[in-house]
Amino acid sequence: MLIFGSIVKFKRRNLITLSFTKLIHGFGIGMFNIVYQPYLLELTNSIVMTGLFISIGSIMQFLPMPLVGKFSDKHNRKYTIISSIPLFILGLLFLIIARSNSLQYVILGIILYFLGLIVNNLNSQFLIAENTDKSKGLIYGFMFFSFFVGSIAGTSFIILIQGLNTRFYFLFFIVLLIIEGLIFTVFLSVQPQNNQNQNLGINNNTKAKVNMWLKIFRTKTLRSILIFFTLDIFVYGISLSIYSGGLYDYYSLTKEELAFISIWFNIANMVFLIPAGHLTDKIGNKKTLILSQFFGFGYFFMNIMTVILWINQIKFSLYLTLSIGYVLLALSVSTFAPAEQVILTNLDENKKSESYGIVAFVRGIGFIPTGIIGGLIIENVHYIAPFIFSSIGLILELLFLLKFFHE
Repeated sequence: MLIFGSIVKFKRRNLITLSFTKLIHGFGIGMFNIVYQPYLLELTNSIVMTGLFISIGSIMQFLPMPLVGKFSDKHNRKYTIISSIPLFILGLLFLIIARSNSLQYVILGIILYFLGLIVNNLNSQFLIAENTDKSKGLIYGFMFFSFFVGSIAGTSFIILIQGLNTRFYFLFFIVLLIIEGLIFTVFLSVQPQNNQNQNLGINNNTKAKVNMWLKIFRTKTLRSILIFFTLDIFVYGISLSIYSGGLYDYYSLTKEELAFISIWFNIANMVFLIPAGHLTDKIGNKKTLILSQFFGFGYFFMNIMTVILWINQIKFSLYLTLSIGYVLLALSVSTFAPAEQVILTNLDENKKSESYGIVAFVRGIGFIPTGIIGGLIIENVHYIAPFIFSSIGLILELLFLLKFFHE
């Protein structure tokens, strides 16, 4: 691949392997994200209970992060990322056997699935960083591009093969995960972390003893990064944590209709992620993040307008306005994601994964209540309320970026 042309052969092979597994993984995630919240809503018959289960998933995306990061720094990343596959599979199996009278299996499934997700994602991001010498924004953009190509395929699969039980999609995802694990095992080559760390020297061994929690909270730049990303996930989470469940409930959309609308999100990400990664390298992380917030505001505005049109019985534009909103969300994500990963994989020279995990942990605290808050706001105020709340939050984010955030 030309994008990896200037990278040494060893690293190029790893990046090609990772890009291919991103494609496969995206297919499975694309299916899962469409059917997951409607499936929970069908089992619980309650938007608040659905929000509660979503919050459990949110907790599992941050609670183990510092430990997962610390473990990843100490062990070979190849075997650590492979360990995510059985966790994913067990989680999906528990979701498959769950019924409305056995919701304990839902909880077990969510815990294991999202534990597998964070182990996979964290190690994937650092494998990319460690095999990239320069133009990190562009490489991250390409990796996200591969993921969203797969997501488009997974979403299209739901549209084309209609009427299937949700559990079939979980089973198909398990097959894809087995293939992904085999590819990691055969083609991914990574030197043991301990051998790499021995070359850092005595000074770095001394630095490694610094408590990363204290370092992040005491260092002004790191503290600003932590505050911004935590605020960001809270602001977006109020609307996004329950979004597809809300569409399913408020507009009575089917899984196939949800897939049709969300495919525009995946297509737009596929188109814009590589240019956005290149843009990040050119103009810097701060300006790219500011641009992302403007696109995010457009997304919330389109959803507010959609609700107003729906209330006034102007329903023919539903698919158009929701699709435009998804495209704007994709623009926000595609400009946000490369800058985010460049920043978070460079927080500390010696404890890269642990520092990443600590930030993810604190961000997760910000995301914990969003599913419950979103569900309660929808049930007790109105479906439009979370989007208004998030729009106001974006203004605070922009002010924080302009005043406190530095390259």
